Amino acid sequence: MFRLSKNIIQYTFKRQQRYYSTVNNVGSGNNKYDVVIVGGGLVGSTMACTLGSNESTSHLKVALIEASPHQPLYPLSEIPDIRTISFNNNSIQLFKQIGIWEDLESTKRIQSFNTVKVWDSSGFPGIDFDDSDSMGYIIENRIVTSSLLDKIKSNYKNIDIKQSMVKGIGREDDNGLPENYVQLSNDEKVFGKLIIGADGGNSVIKKELKIPSMGRNYNQKAVVCTIKLGDSVTPCTTLFQRFLPTGPIALLPLANNYANIIWSTNNLHANYLLSLKDEEFKDVLEQSFLKGLNTDQIGLLNHLFNLNPSGLSGQEIYMPPIEKVVSKRASFPLRLDHTQQYSSNENPGIVLIGDASHIVHPLAGQGVNLGLQDVQSLSAIIKDSVQSGHSISDPMMLKQYEQQRKAENLKMMASIDTLFNMFTNNSLPIVVLRNLGMSILNHIPLLKSLIIGVSKGVTPSTTPK
Repeated sequence: MFRLSKNIIQYTFKRQQRYYSTVNNVGSGNNKYDVVIVGGGLVGSTMACTLGSNESTSHLKVALIEASPHQPLYPLSEIPDIRTISFNNNSIQLFKQIGIWEDLESTKRIQSFNTVKVWDSSGFPGIDFDDSDSMGYIIENRIVTSSLLDKIKSNYKNIDIKQSMVKGIGREDDNGLPENYVQLSNDEKVFGKLIIGADGGNSVIKKELKIPSMGRNYNQKAVVCTIKLGDSVTPCTTLFQRFLPTGPIALLPLANNYANIIWSTNNLHANYLLSLKDEEFKDVLEQSFLKGLNTDQIGLLNHLFNLNPSGLSGQEIYMPPIEKVVSKRASFPLRLDHTQQYSSNENPGIVLIGDASHIVHPLAGQGVNLGLQDVQSLSAIIKDSVQSGHSISDPMMLKQYEQQRKAENLKMMASIDTLFNMFTNNSLPIVVLRNLGMSILNHIPLLKSLIIGVSKGVTPSTTPK
């Protein structure tokens, strides 16, 4: 009886020691961590930086696994990268909290925008969103990711960056207690109390968990490139987006009179755009933004609803002149995808964030912003777990994260998918209703202010505390 009681006490002590304290002696020859983050892109690196910068979680031993080599922030290339992101103000606040905003500002490669002009292929009526404050910032993906990794390397000794591809995940017993691990390409096993899959839309972690997802293929590609705008005394602070019959085309202003183009279109047209010479592509680009109105549709709207063409018409939209295309063009396929579970019931202690759990169409520029909201939610739950003495891999805590984020992500995904369907349907009744709706919206300041607030990331669920 005494021996049995002693064994129970020893087991309980080991269990509490494992759950309520951090891993000791992390370093060479020891691959045991509190948190293992798979994917060192923007979302995964932000997750690591958030844990490292918070006093309640900075003691946690963290491994950040990324296949691509770390690129230091400097030297900067002269021409901006083709991968840019529209960050809303909620994401900017997160960057300020984790201490990288000043680093981003010092690059002089961030561009704020306070106006968004949206119109469809008929050119009338459009929606003009203006805000006296910044609605967000356009920043190159590489600059943000490099700033995050530089911060981690210089400031957080408890975070190890491991450059490796991931083969899979597994689970082994350690003194009678199961523990998850990530298997690297060299067969090295990295153990973690909590494993976070932040490895993007083709997530290895998600595939290993065999969690089903729902969604659809848009049968579209996004063609992206960088252009140089004509010289101007003042920088462009307007984001332009036009919905064409084949899909939306957007111009995102960058610093120093550059801009990023994101053109979503069907696969055949995308391949055609990729095949053009730079000067030919420039001509097609200008025509697609500025070609004339569909006067039949405008006349019908005026006749039916006595609408006065105030707001945006094709002639009233000022587009900055395009000087030249300055980068190669690239493309990526577009799809909608949502994982049914963010944390696995069969594999407790593993959770998904960012594109590993949800993928949206880029037309609203919200994909990365949603991923950063995942980071805020999960890091807050990890902090609460540490402060309350619970395990950071407690299934109940991880389900709390899933409930918080799934509801918000699904709402945004449904809204974006509805916009896509509405603007790519060119039947006359839909066009009439769509244009009427935009005209009405353009004349209701309160509703426009609400939409601007959402686009800036200011909602009750995401307002920073």
